[in-house]
Amino acid sequence: MNEILIVEDNIEYLHLLERILKRNGYEVDTADNPITGLELLAKHKYDLLISDLYLETIDGIQLITAAKNIDSDIKAIILTGKPGDGTELAAVENNVDLYLEKSKSMDLVLKYIEQVLKNKVGSTAQEMILQSKQQKLIVNLKTHEVRRDGVLIDLTPIEFHILQMFLERKNEKLTREEIIETVWGTEETGLRIIDVHIKNLRDKLNVFSIVTVRGCGYKWNESIV
Repeated sequence: MNEILIVEDNIEYLHLLERILKRNGYEVDTADNPITGLELLAKHKYDLLISDLYLETIDGIQLITAAKNIDSDIKAIILTGKPGDGTELAAVENNVDLYLEKSKSMDLVLKYIEQVLKNKVGSTAQEMILQSKQQKLIVNLKTHEVRRDGVLIDLTPIEFHILQMFLERKNEKLTREEIIETVWGTEETGLRIIDVHIKNLRDKLNVFSIVTVRGCGYKWNESIV
């Protein structure tokens, strides 16, 4: 039986999640503050830590980092009631297995928890995310969501696949022919149609990383730190 620790300072939400998880066969401990959470983590081995993002003293990402230092095998889910605040990038960078909005239905939350515990999400979460730290950009390849500094950006399927190509091949020169063949799967599309999509992508993302390579095509400039 999987053991779960919930750290949440919203008592009503904490008890709701606790009841639902217990009803579905999980063993659950709870803490309404990170200090108590850390004490429990030091005493018991848990399969999963579910933490609110905004806690007193330390935030949920810091708590999860500390938890993984105690037990590197523990899975971790961040819950937030304030999506789009730029913290999703920090969560990805700190090996959080799932970043979940509290507005999700409990049925969906349960399904995500089940997937994380079965390693379906946890083992692939990093592989499903592309990012530009420089531009504070996160691209979720599974959901096709694109966020810049936490703000959701609406892209067409073509724009999304062009952006994916740029982020998978940062600092590489990409010819218009390469882009067309990769995105459209054919070389029959007119070369100049690429320029239209690139302009739209630049405007929507409001970034300067997409640069024109004269006589060739484009590339995504990303500083290497």
